[in-house]
Amino acid sequence: MSWMKYQGLRITVILTWQAPPPPHKGAEELQLVRDALRSLRNSFSGHDPQHHTLDTLEQGVASLMDRLHALDTRRRPDRRQGRGKSPGRKATHTDRDSWPPSTKMAHSQSSPVLNASASTKVLYFTDRSLTPFMVNIPKRLGEVTLRDFKVAVDREGSFRYHFKALDPEFGTVKEEVFQDEAVVPGWEGKIVAWVEEDNGDGRT
Repeated sequence: MSWMKYQGLRITVILTWQAPPPPHKGAEELQLVRDALRSLRNSFSGHDPQHHTLDTLEQGVASLMDRLHALDTRRRPDRRQGRGKSPGRKATHTDRDSWPPSTKMAHSQSSPVLNASASTKVLYFTDRSLTPFMVNIPKRLGEVTLRDFKVAVDREGSFRYHFKALDPEFGTVKEEVFQDEAVVPGWEGKIVAWVEEDNGDGRT
Protein backbone atom coordinates (compact mmCIF):
# COMPACT_ATOMS: atom_id res chain seq x y z
CA MET A 1 0.00 0.00 0.00
CA SER A 2 2.89 2.36 0.72
CA TRP A 3 4.18 1.70 -2.81
CA MET A 4 0.83 2.68 -4.29
CA LYS A 5 0.76 5.91 -2.32
CA TYR A 6 4.27 6.71 -3.50
CA GLN A 7 3.40 6.06 -7.13
CA GLY A 8 0.22 8.15 -6.87
CA LEU A 9 2.14 11.03 -5.30
CA ARG A 10 4.89 10.71 -7.91
CA ILE A 11 2.37 10.87 -10.76
CA THR A 12 0.65 13.91 -9.25
CA VAL A 13 3.92 15.80 -8.68
CA ILE A 14 5.19 15.12 -12.20
CA LEU A 15 1.96 16.27 -13.85
CA THR A 16 1.76 19.37 -11.65
CA TRP A 17 5.37 20.40 -12.26
CA GLN A 18 5.48 19.97 -16.01
CA ALA A 19 4.23 22.61 -18.42
CA PRO A 20 1.04 21.73 -20.34
CA PRO A 21 2.05 19.04 -22.87
CA PRO A 22 1.09 19.06 -26.54
CA PRO A 23 -2.27 17.33 -27.15
CA HIS A 24 -0.73 14.15 -28.60
CA LYS A 25 1.89 13.92 -25.81
CA GLY A 26 -0.75 14.51 -23.14
CA ALA A 27 -2.69 11.59 -24.61
CA GLU A 28 0.32 9.30 -24.37
CA GLU A 29 1.10 10.34 -20.79
CA LEU A 30 -2.48 9.91 -19.64
CA GLN A 31 -2.69 6.48 -21.26
CA LEU A 32 0.52 5.44 -19.49
CA VAL A 33 -1.01 6.50 -16.18
CA ARG A 34 -4.20 4.58 -16.98
CA ASP A 35 -2.24 1.45 -17.88
CA ALA A 36 -0.25 1.67 -14.64
CA LEU A 37 -3.39 2.09 -12.55
CA ARG A 38 -5.11 -0.75 -14.39
CA SER A 39 -2.17 -3.05 -13.69
CA LEU A 40 -2.21 -2.03 -10.03
CA ARG A 41 -5.99 -2.50 -9.83
CA ASN A 42 -5.65 -6.08 -11.05
CA SER A 43 -3.51 -6.89 -8.00
CA PHE A 44 -6.48 -6.29 -5.68
CA SER A 45 -9.50 -8.52 -5.17
CA GLY A 46 -12.77 -7.51 -6.77
CA HIS A 47 -14.23 -5.86 -3.65
CA ASP A 48 -11.06 -4.41 -2.15
CA PRO A 49 -11.74 -0.82 -0.92
CA GLN A 50 -8.48 0.30 -2.53
CA HIS A 51 -10.27 0.23 -5.90
CA HIS A 52 -12.02 3.43 -4.80
CA THR A 53 -8.63 5.02 -4.06
CA LEU A 54 -7.36 4.09 -7.51
CA ASP A 55 -10.53 5.39 -9.19
CA THR A 56 -10.19 8.70 -7.34
CA LEU A 57 -6.53 8.98 -8.34
CA GLU A 58 -7.32 8.22 -11.99
CA GLN A 59 -10.11 10.79 -12.02
CA GLY A 60 -7.86 13.42 -10.43
CA VAL A 61 -5.06 12.86 -12.94
CA ALA A 62 -7.46 13.06 -15.89
CA SER A 63 -9.05 16.24 -14.50
CA LEU A 64 -5.62 17.82 -14.05
CA MET A 65 -4.64 16.95 -17.63
CA ASP A 66 -7.92 18.49 -18.83
CA ARG A 67 -7.22 21.76 -17.00
CA LEU A 68 -3.64 21.97 -18.25
CA HIS A 69 -4.76 21.35 -21.82
CA ALA A 70 -7.58 23.92 -21.59
CA LEU A 71 -5.19 26.51 -20.12
CA ASP A 72 -2.68 25.91 -22.91
CA THR A 73 -5.46 26.15 -25.50
CA ARG A 74 -6.60 29.54 -24.17
CA ARG A 75 -3.04 30.88 -24.26
CA ARG A 76 -2.36 29.90 -27.86
CA PRO A 77 -4.76 32.41 -29.50
CA ASP A 78 -3.11 35.23 -27.51
CA ARG A 79 0.32 34.21 -28.76
CA ARG A 80 -0.92 34.03 -32.35
CA GLN A 81 -2.53 37.48 -32.11
CA GLY A 82 0.74 38.91 -30.81
CA ARG A 83 2.51 37.75 -33.98
CA GLY A 84 -0.25 38.95 -36.26
CA LYS A 85 -2.99 37.04 -38.02
CA SER A 86 -2.34 34.99 -41.13
CA PRO A 87 -5.30 35.17 -43.56
CA GLY A 88 -6.63 31.87 -44.81
CA ARG A 89 -5.13 29.77 -42.02
CA LYS A 90 -7.21 27.88 -39.52
CA ALA A 91 -5.75 26.02 -36.56
CA THR A 92 -7.19 22.59 -35.88
CA HIS A 93 -6.58 20.41 -32.85
CA THR A 94 -7.64 17.02 -31.58
CA ASP A 95 -8.60 16.60 -27.93
CA ARG A 96 -9.06 12.84 -28.03
CA ASP A 97 -7.19 12.60 -24.75
CA SER A 98 -8.68 15.41 -22.68
CA TRP A 99 -11.87 13.72 -21.53
CA PRO A 100 -11.79 12.54 -18.09
CA PRO A 101 -11.31 10.13 -16.78
CA SER A 102 -12.29 9.56 -15.99
CA THR A 103 -11.88 10.17 -19.30
CA LYS A 104 -11.10 7.35 -22.06
CA MET A 105 -9.43 9.97 -23.67
CA ALA A 106 -9.76 8.41 -27.00
CA HIS A 107 -12.67 10.28 -28.42
CA SER A 108 -13.87 11.71 -31.65
CA GLN A 109 -12.07 14.76 -33.02
CA SER A 110 -13.45 18.08 -31.86
CA SER A 111 -12.43 21.52 -30.68
CA PRO A 112 -10.31 21.41 -27.49
CA VAL A 113 -12.67 23.78 -25.72
CA LEU A 114 -16.06 22.12 -25.81
CA ASN A 115 -19.05 24.30 -26.55
CA ALA A 116 -21.60 23.67 -23.80
CA SER A 117 -24.46 23.40 -26.30
CA ALA A 118 -22.52 20.91 -28.47
CA SER A 119 -21.38 18.63 -25.65
CA THR A 120 -23.10 16.48 -23.06
CA LYS A 121 -22.14 16.15 -19.41
CA VAL A 122 -22.06 12.56 -18.18
CA LEU A 123 -22.14 11.37 -14.57
CA TYR A 124 -21.56 7.67 -14.03
CA PHE A 125 -21.18 5.29 -11.10
CA THR A 126 -19.27 2.00 -10.90
CA ASP A 127 -19.55 -0.96 -8.54
CA ARG A 128 -16.31 0.08 -6.86
CA SER A 129 -16.78 3.84 -6.48
CA LEU A 130 -18.74 5.69 -3.83
CA THR A 131 -18.80 8.95 -5.78
CA PRO A 132 -19.70 9.46 -9.46
CA PHE A 133 -17.23 10.21 -12.22
CA MET A 134 -17.85 13.04 -14.67
CA VAL A 135 -16.87 13.31 -18.33
CA ASN A 136 -17.95 15.44 -21.27
CA ILE A 137 -18.83 13.87 -24.61
CA PRO A 138 -18.58 16.23 -27.62
CA LYS A 139 -22.07 15.46 -28.89
CA ARG A 140 -25.45 16.95 -28.14
CA LEU A 141 -27.82 15.15 -25.81
CA GLY A 142 -29.92 12.86 -27.97
CA GLU A 143 -26.99 12.07 -30.27
CA VAL A 144 -24.77 10.19 -27.79
CA THR A 145 -24.68 6.44 -28.44
CA LEU A 146 -23.68 3.59 -26.16
CA ARG A 147 -20.48 3.28 -28.19
CA ASP A 148 -19.64 6.94 -27.44
CA PHE A 149 -20.26 6.29 -23.75
CA LYS A 150 -18.05 3.18 -23.70
CA VAL A 151 -15.20 5.10 -25.32
CA ALA A 152 -15.53 7.87 -22.74
CA VAL A 153 -15.47 5.66 -19.65
CA ASP A 154 -12.68 3.36 -20.91
CA ARG A 155 -13.28 0.26 -18.80
CA GLU A 156 -11.76 -3.15 -19.59
CA GLY A 157 -13.95 -6.20 -19.20
CA SER A 158 -17.60 -7.08 -19.64
CA PHE A 159 -20.14 -4.61 -18.27
CA ARG A 160 -23.82 -3.79 -18.26
CA TYR A 161 -24.90 -0.19 -18.77
CA HIS A 162 -27.96 1.38 -17.12
CA PHE A 163 -29.12 4.95 -17.64
CA LYS A 164 -31.47 7.14 -15.65
CA ALA A 165 -34.55 7.78 -17.76
CA LEU A 166 -38.13 8.98 -17.49
CA ASP A 167 -40.81 6.43 -18.35
CA PRO A 168 -44.30 7.82 -19.10
CA GLU A 169 -45.91 5.00 -17.12
CA PHE A 170 -43.51 4.30 -14.25
CA GLY A 171 -41.71 7.62 -13.86
CA THR A 172 -37.98 7.57 -13.10
CA VAL A 173 -36.34 4.27 -14.08
CA LYS A 174 -32.91 2.76 -14.78
CA GLU A 175 -32.98 1.73 -18.43
CA GLU A 176 -30.46 -0.83 -19.66
CA VAL A 177 -28.99 -0.24 -23.13
CA PHE A 178 -27.39 -3.12 -25.07
CA GLN A 179 -26.72 -2.02 -28.65
CA ASP A 180 -23.61 0.07 -29.33
CA GLU A 181 -25.43 2.21 -31.89
CA ALA A 182 -28.43 2.88 -29.64
CA VAL A 183 -28.87 6.44 -28.38
CA VAL A 184 -28.67 6.56 -24.59
CA PRO A 185 -31.39 8.42 -22.66
CA GLY A 186 -30.76 11.71 -20.94
CA TRP A 187 -31.96 13.16 -17.66
CA GLU A 188 -32.47 16.88 -17.02
CA GLY A 189 -29.97 17.92 -19.67
CA LYS A 190 -27.27 15.36 -18.85
CA ILE A 191 -26.63 11.61 -18.81
CA VAL A 192 -26.65 9.68 -15.53
CA ALA A 193 -25.37 6.11 -15.79
CA TRP A 194 -24.33 3.01 -13.86
CA VAL A 195 -21.52 0.79 -15.14
CA GLU A 196 -21.84 -2.64 -13.54
CA GLU A 197 -19.70 -5.73 -14.03
CA ASP A 198 -21.47 -8.42 -16.04
CA ASN A 199 -21.30 -11.62 -14.00
CA GLY A 200 -22.98 -13.65 -16.70
CA ASP A 201 -26.49 -13.41 -15.29
CA GLY A 202 -29.14 -13.94 -17.93
CA ARG A 203 -31.09 -10.89 -19.02
CA THR A 204 -34.87 -11.08 -18.92
